[in-house]
Amino acid sequence: MSTPSLLAAVRNAYRVFGRRSAPTLPLNVCTGCCMAPELEQQMRRLPLQQLGARHFWEYADGAMGDLVQPAAEIKYLLPRWLELLAEGHELRHSLEITLDRVGRCPEGSFTEAERKVLNDFMLALFDAHMSGQACKEGQWYRADDPIGLLLMADYAGLEVQPLLQRWTEMGHPESTLAFVHAIYWDYLPTGDIGSAFAGERTAFRALMREWLEDPATKAAFTRKLLDADLLTRVAQHPPCGRTSIATMVDAVFDQMTV
Repeated sequence: MSTPSLLAAVRNAYRVFGRRSAPTLPLNVCTGCCMAPELEQQMRRLPLQQLGARHFWEYADGAMGDLVQPAAEIKYLLPRWLELLAEGHELRHSLEITLDRVGRCPEGSFTEAERKVLNDFMLALFDAHMSGQACKEGQWYRADDPIGLLLMADYAGLEVQPLLQRWTEMGHPESTLAFVHAIYWDYLPTGDIGSAFAGERTAFRALMREWLEDPATKAAFTRKLLDADLLTRVAQHPPCGRTSIATMVDAVFDQMTV
C-alpha cells in the first residue's frame, strides 16, 4: 500500500532518473552462483517497469565484482527499485542494507536534484511506516522497524536527521509505539543503538545518541507518552512476549524524563 506522498516520490524518481538508457554491459553482480544469468540479462533488456521483486532481490543480495558501484547502472534501476519498495516488497535479506548499493556509488555521483529525489522518497517511506499507513497486508516483515529504516537511509548515504525530525513531530500513536519498541529493545539496554547493522556506523550511532538525549526530543516524546489516545491503546495492547507494552512505556518515559 503506497501513500500519496510515496506515489509522488516514485513519480519524481521516474521523472529525474527515468530517461537513462539500460546498461549494455553485464551488471555488477555475480552470475556464477548469486544471480541467475537470465535474470541479469532481463534487468538490462526488459522494460524497466516489467522488472519484479525477484530481480532486485538477487541483484541487491548478490556478490559484487567491485564494491564501488557503477553510478549509471544504479541510477537506471532506481525508479523501479523505489517503486517496489513503496509497494511493500521485500528486496533484501535485511531491511537495513536494502539500498546499500546506492551508498557505494562514488562520492559526487548524484546531483543535488537527484539527491533530493532520494531523500524525499526516504522521508515519505519513513512517514508511511511510522504512521501505520503502509503495508497493511503484512508485507515486509520488518518494515515497521524504525531503526531498520533509519539504517537503510544511512547505508544508502541519505540524510537521517530529517527522518528523526519528522519522527519527533509526528502525532500518530503508531509512531509513538514504534518509538517505545525501538528505544526499549535497541537503546535502553546499553545506552547505544544495539542493532548489529549499526556496529560500524559510528556517525549514525552518535547522531542517534545526540537526538535521544536532546531536551527537545525528550520533551516531545514525554508529551506523546502521556497522550490519552496512546494510553488507551497501551491498555488494550496484547503482551509482547513476557514484557507488556505498559512496562516498555514506563521504562521509556523514565528515560525521557531523566
